[in-house]
Amino acid sequence: MTIQLRAMDSELDLIKMRDEVLRKIGRNLLNFQKIELMLKHLITNGRMSGPMSEFKENQERRAAVVHKQTMGNLVGQFIENTFSEHDNSSQSTAELKEPYFSFSFTVDADADFYESKRQALKSLVDDRNDLIHHLLPRFNPESIDSCLEIEQYLDQQRERLIPEYDHLKSLIESFEEAKKIHADFLNSEEGIKQFKLSFLQQSPIVALLLNISTQQSRSDGWTLLSVTGPQIRRILPGELEQLKHKWEYKTLKELMLVSEFFEIIEEPTEKGGIRVLYRPKPELAYSAFNRLLNSLLDTSNRTARADGWTLLSTAIQQIEQTLAEDFALVKETYECESLKRLILESELFDFFEELSNRDTIYELYRPKTID
Repeated sequence: MTIQLRAMDSELDLIKMRDEVLRKIGRNLLNFQKIELMLKHLITNGRMSGPMSEFKENQERRAAVVHKQTMGNLVGQFIENTFSEHDNSSQSTAELKEPYFSFSFTVDADADFYESKRQALKSLVDDRNDLIHHLLPRFNPESIDSCLEIEQYLDQQRERLIPEYDHLKSLIESFEEAKKIHADFLNSEEGIKQFKLSFLQQSPIVALLLNISTQQSRSDGWTLLSVTGPQIRRILPGELEQLKHKWEYKTLKELMLVSEFFEIIEEPTEKGGIRVLYRPKPELAYSAFNRLLNSLLDTSNRTARADGWTLLSTAIQQIEQTLAEDFALVKETYECESLKRLILESELFDFFEELSNRDTIYELYRPKTID
């Protein structure tokens, strides 16, 4: 009788231990699934962009692609998207036909944190794959020793995944908070105003008005508003006729004032009439920026080598002699610390570093060719 009771107790212990192992397998599996869902959420929603008319469709398409990714691919995308700098280059003004929305969620991280997080998440993927594909073959549910071994392994595995689970959870909480703040702002009166203003400032008609001001201004920097009409009708046909429908403004003058890019004055004519003039606001440094670009082109035309490349030092010398104040204004306004940076950010020039026979590095530039 005693032997039978002991056997029954041992059997009950085994059943309890086996059930506990199975429970912990389910627990870990559920935690891995939660981590996978959090990764998919952050990847799908952490970077969003596109024209407003296509935005919802783009996101649905992105979500469908992300949904099919393996855990390993998800980790790789998450690391690259979240802990690396986002390309903030905006779509060119000429391509904008409607409001364009772009949002990215990133985390500042140094190289050590980036690498530690990459390694931790890679180990997490290995743990997940081991649990799903390799654990059960080495688990003997009829052995108490095997149950004890697997239970200990599962507890250790849980200890490794919890920090990553908590980190992803905190990121989602921060992301959702940031998204709510942005949504509240965009739905506010000020947010709607700023959104419309941003779209207007990047519009082709405003870009054309700025270009006309640099090409046809008087010596005092002011441009006759009357000269803009024919230019706009030639380059952007129909734009003036659509002012009220497209921009909700009755006149070009009203649109220019709302854009916050221009100053407008009226002055009397010799015949007693009034003429309207405009110029880009000085704080924009738009005219100074264009004078620098024109100086770079002029220097290139005059001093380029046979292969088309021009020494940057020659352009610097020319600008320091003739456009020092313009360059100082542009550096302050655009936070551009050097002429080299100006060349690179303008996207109008190619840049090249050449090593001479004497191990001297020459910096050269040339205007980009149009395909």
